[in-house]
Amino acid sequence: MNGNQAGEQAQAQAGRERDAGETLQHPASLADFLNYRLYHLTRVALQASGHHLRAAAGVSRREWRMLAFLGEQPGTRLTELAQSAGLDKVLASRAVHALMARGLVQRATREQDKRAAAFALSEQGEAVYQLAFAQAQAFNARLAACLDPEEARVLARCLSRLHTQAEALLAQAQALPSSVPAPAQPAQNWWRQP
Repeated sequence: MNGNQAGEQAQAQAGRERDAGETLQHPASLADFLNYRLYHLTRVALQASGHHLRAAAGVSRREWRMLAFLGEQPGTRLTELAQSAGLDKVLASRAVHALMARGLVQRATREQDKRAAAFALSEQGEAVYQLAFAQAQAFNARLAACLDPEEARVLARCLSRLHTQAEALLAQAQALPSSVPAPAQPAQNWWRQP
């Protein structure tokens, strides 16, 4: 490839990036929406990391989240664990009890409230947590390897700003009425009309 071709390719790439930024802010189709793109990136990356976690450490992504939270915050109660992991209490309870049955998690008592059930990693759970953490770090590094250091810094800043904005939008949305009034006229079976 000669210098002119390389320059033309760089200009074309810059144009595509400008266009991608424009469609991200003003989507023309479903595939252009920020939520849609982030969802699909997350779905693919989570599937790949899940396969790696299962192969290296023998845990699912959900189990890994539980182990990670308990590894970082031993003595966590189930409600806190569910909230931190983004799970409802039923799913969190099932995951914790499955980890207990495998000998990876054990009940612990908290100094503040001895009545509330809390959980911590067992010795075996700590070993699995360390193995899974190393695997997750390696996967994260491979995923982010496509970014140069400046792109990684920009992405980190953008993700923080998007998170802050999403939290503000959620707070606004939570203030909306919880039910939408019914239409003035009942919906017609328009698809059956001639």
